[in-house]
Amino acid sequence: MTARPNPEAVEEFSEHFRALLPEVARDMLTGVLQTVPDYRELPAELIGVELPRAAEANLRLFLNSLIEGRPPHGDELAELVEVAVRRARAGVPIDTVLSVYHHGAIAAWNSMAAGAVTPEQREQLLAAVPFVLGYLGAVTPGVAGAYLRERQDLHWEQREAKRAVAHALLHGKPVDLLAERFGIALDGGFQVLVFRFVEPEGPSGGGSRPVLRLTHSEVDALSPRALSIFDRTGGVVLLPAGEDESTTKPAGFVTRLATGAGVRTVAGLASATTAAEVGAAAEEAGEIARLAGQLKRPTGLYRMADLALQYQLARPGPARTWLLSLLTPLEGQPHLLDALRALIDHGYNRQDAAAALVVHRNTLNYRLHRIATLTGYDPSRPEHAQLFAAALTAHALMDSN
Repeated sequence: MTARPNPEAVEEFSEHFRALLPEVARDMLTGVLQTVPDYRELPAELIGVELPRAAEANLRLFLNSLIEGRPPHGDELAELVEVAVRRARAGVPIDTVLSVYHHGAIAAWNSMAAGAVTPEQREQLLAAVPFVLGYLGAVTPGVAGAYLRERQDLHWEQREAKRAVAHALLHGKPVDLLAERFGIALDGGFQVLVFRFVEPEGPSGGGSRPVLRLTHSEVDALSPRALSIFDRTGGVVLLPAGEDESTTKPAGFVTRLATGAGVRTVAGLASATTAAEVGAAAEEAGEIARLAGQLKRPTGLYRMADLALQYQLARPGPARTWLLSLLTPLEGQPHLLDALRALIDHGYNRQDAAAALVVHRNTLNYRLHRIATLTGYDPSRPEHAQLFAAALTAHALMDSN
């Protein structure tokens, strides 16, 4: 091939190409359908009408760029761009869409080459090579950009629709028409997960991924049908029931959030058997997550069974008031409260509790006796020890409010 295309050869090739254009378009379409399986799965009306029209439009645009000796302008790509947008809406992968142009170019080139039998015809064919490359170099980025913009718009619209449906469910607003409009199923109920980013894990956190981007990604990975609403402090995820009733996937979701963000992350999980129960389930799951955060529980997923006692003690009432009063005589004496906590935390093993406090066992015994004298309740007695454990929990919840 010469360094610069022979203008006369290019002109002759253009005329020859124009005469054979319908035949080359048919060969190009046949080649695409043979080499790109996804396109064979398109509806029959597209294969029979739209694809032949698109093939001819593609070739005419190339012919025009060949005659004028320049790549196609942006506005000339409008028809091809519209085809790419329709493929994006249909969910055809971008690599498939782009490969069609290359497979089509090969098929068209082979169609023309089959008729190039004389040296002059081969020279004409070779003279067109730079224009083929320039054409693909202009068309491919234009089509890819349009495809990606459309997919982003569709993804954004879908996310906003899910967010709107989640908001309506959580606040008890009418949601059926909105869900139907966006094809969101509400049958079967939901697992309601409420998560909270509590505090950095470790001295400096360690997470490097932006929280909102990370959460979007993890919600998408958790379930394509999940509905969610969240911000930088936490949020709510509604998982359609029936996909997986175990807590394995939700627990993994919480762990990955904590790892990616470098933040201790706790979550509550509750069930809603109907859409109408979502709000109440979210309130329960949210309270569980709040309690887990207040009680310094480690990153993880918690259910009512894990924090039932704490859940009850967090509610105002005469029982909680009495439990808090049990510790009133110990106010201003933190060493006594520490002795009580150590005893309970170590399963009432005095040797282990004393070691944790770095005191002699006799010192611990003295402090426990002092607690019994001040309060009238002996932490050595099992029935009294349970009351002290509940009182300490209520005290911790009150201090964290």
